[in-house]
Amino acid sequence: MHTDAAICHAESYIGLVEVGVGLIPGGGGTKEFAVRASESFFEGDVQIPTLIEKLKAIATASVATSAYEGYKYGYLQHDRDYVEINLGNVLSRAKDKVLDLAKNYTAPVPKNVTVLGRGGLGTLYTALNEFYLGKYMSEYDLEIAKKVAYVLCGGDLTGQQKVSEQYLLDIEREAFLQLLGNQKTLDRIQYLLMNNKPLRN
Repeated sequence: MHTDAAICHAESYIGLVEVGVGLIPGGGGTKEFAVRASESFFEGDVQIPTLIEKLKAIATASVATSAYEGYKYGYLQHDRDYVEINLGNVLSRAKDKVLDLAKNYTAPVPKNVTVLGRGGLGTLYTALNEFYLGKYMSEYDLEIAKKVAYVLCGGDLTGQQKVSEQYLLDIEREAFLQLLGNQKTLDRIQYLLMNNKPLRN
């Protein structure tokens, strides 16, 4: 998700599935969805549905069963990532893309990201509570999903504002480490390693 371009085989399975082991996507996965949501906002836009869509993809550990479906979930971007149908051509196309990007390459400038703060957080928490009451998630799934919502909204800010990518990475890391210290997360990790299937605790 952080590359300048991706060349994906058409039958790639792509997803952010860390919720299955009681964590949020770390290493910038959740931050990247906040950035992509911010980039899709426009003047007069109703922003909450976009955030709910991003939250749902992470909280339900949605996996794209093809690279084309990866665009639908937001894991791939149309203006940057490419799908290769022939598996034998993936490496050569990727090499060509790297060589093309290398000409006069400049590193991307860190972005200022629009986040919604408490207003967005309250709405996302309400949506998550509906999922919980509908028995679509366990109590611990709800706790994890609230951490995802917290990062997507930029934390406990008083209102909509711009924040740096580093700020989002910092609160993402904090949420990740908080979950890692929870026994229920450790139980999920151990269960998956021993049984090769997720635990819904």
